[in-house]
Amino acid sequence: MFGLGSRNVHLSYEQGAGGTSLCLTIAKKYLKSGNKVIWLSKYLPDGERTAQIFSDLKKKELEKITFIEIEKNLEESSKILKYLSNNMGKEDMIIIDDWCAKEGRAKKRDIDALKNIVLNYKNAKIIVSSTSYSNVNSNTQEWKSRGGNEIKDILDTIFLYRISEMNNIRILRDGEETKRISLLQSGFE
Repeated sequence: MFGLGSRNVHLSYEQGAGGTSLCLTIAKKYLKSGNKVIWLSKYLPDGERTAQIFSDLKKKELEKITFIEIEKNLEESSKILKYLSNNMGKEDMIIIDDWCAKEGRAKKRDIDALKNIVLNYKNAKIIVSSTSYSNVNSNTQEWKSRGGNEIKDILDTIFLYRISEMNNIRILRDGEETKRISLLQSGFE
C-alpha cells in the first residue's frame, strides 16, 4: 500500500472510507512479520470486521497485539502505552486510531498528548488516524487533516478517501503520489 520506511504517519481519512480497516490491514502485515502491535483508540474496532481482516493470522501472531481503549483522554491512556511499549523494537508498531474527536477541532490536550507520544516513543513505528474535513473556503473539494501544523511537523500525512460511495475503490494520497486501493472483506489490497 504505502511504505513507511522509518517515518511515522498520520492517516487522515474521509469518514466511511475505511480508515480503521486500513489500520487493521497494516497491523495484520506487522503481525504476520512476527512484530508486536499496540492498538490504542477511543472506540475499539468492530469485532466482526477485525475477525474478517485477521482471519488468516495464527494464534501465535494474534498474541502479539494489545488493544487499549482510550477511556478519558489520550494523555491518560498514554501512561498505559508507556508501560506496554518498553519491550517494543524498531520493527514493532503503535497504532492510535481516531486520536481525536471526529467533529470540530482537535483539542489542544489531545494534540499535546499525541506530540508527547510521537516525540518520546522512538522504539517503534507509529501510525495515528483521524477523520479529514473538507475546506469550505475552497472552490474545489480539498481535504484537510486534524491537528494543524503541530501534527504536520512531526508526522507525514497520508490521505484516504473514496472515489464514490458506490464502490470499494479508495484513493491513498501520500504527498504527490496517489494510489488506487481496493477495500475487500480481508482488508485493503
